[in-house]
Amino acid sequence: MAKRKQAKRKKEQSSSLNPAAKPGVTSKPVALISMVRSGRFRFPLSFTLSCIALYAIIYSLPPSFTGPVNENVAATLGLVLHGFGIPVTVVNDIVAEGALAFRIVPDCTPLFTSGLFLSFVMFYPATYRQKAMGLLTGIPALYLGNLARLTATFMISRYERRLFDIVHVYLGQVFTMLLVLIVCIIWLKWLERKEPEQSMPVKAAGFLGRFALISVTLFLLWGKVHYGYIWFLDRFVLFGFSLFGYHVPLAHHTLYYYETFSIVVLISLFFSLRWLQAAVRKRWLVTGLGIMMFTHLLHRIDNVFMAYFTFTGFHGADLILLVIGQYLLPALLWFSCCIAPKRRGSKKQG
Repeated sequence: MAKRKQAKRKKEQSSSLNPAAKPGVTSKPVALISMVRSGRFRFPLSFTLSCIALYAIIYSLPPSFTGPVNENVAATLGLVLHGFGIPVTVVNDIVAEGALAFRIVPDCTPLFTSGLFLSFVMFYPATYRQKAMGLLTGIPALYLGNLARLTATFMISRYERRLFDIVHVYLGQVFTMLLVLIVCIIWLKWLERKEPEQSMPVKAAGFLGRFALISVTLFLLWGKVHYGYIWFLDRFVLFGFSLFGYHVPLAHHTLYYYETFSIVVLISLFFSLRWLQAAVRKRWLVTGLGIMMFTHLLHRIDNVFMAYFTFTGFHGADLILLVIGQYLLPALLWFSCCIAPKRRGSKKQG
């Protein structure tokens, strides 16, 4: 009898130490499917998978589909340049003036930015009318923003050819990603309709000013040091292949490693958010930079397979990997850090 009372007392003590334990209730581990279906994970997962699928579809499309898109952008660029008094000649997807010629490829079109915005809007919790309004205004805005980027690149290159690579990389990698996020932010603000109209321009101007200052400074710095970053990644690649008896020389003849400039975008975005706490910023930056470094490492491995082992099947997957690192990752990390906490907070307040 005494032993039974003692066992009962120990059971009561153990249950009091565990507040979640209740009499007659067996605690069950949270299933992975429940986490995926929860609001916290459903949107990021759907957004990510949809964006990757769209990028794969774009790269798998035949030239008969992407060709007219390229030619449309080239023709529109030609009209804009003619409007500025620049006598260019447009032939199919080539815009030329004398020795200066631009060939429009899918990366020069708003296909990838529109795909990112489409995935964002389609899976963000909103009404069908709100999503339709977002797409009808956002995609044309991305088209015009891309056209402004191409126009600026052509005009600057026309007067100073040596600036082409710098302007092309900055506007193509940094400005393009910022443009997509700005369109997403404006649509989200329109959904909330709680922000005082007088403070929005001030906050937007402050954010853009900080982003411009930080991104230009980092861009110029990264343009000098990113060769060392690639060299560092290649040490891992060479070591890995050497374990299997392969000693492959890696050539470095590229003026700019375009894919690495997503690092500039990510750092500039997080440091431009003044309200973000230092500890949160540090945690997300470390996470984001680690993921980006992994994608860049995979890209270097793909280069070895394609260049030295002639595995052409890696080409399509490598292109998709590059646009994921350029567009999807910064947007996904930005959402996870900045948008998701606000959504959870608004639900708790409600």
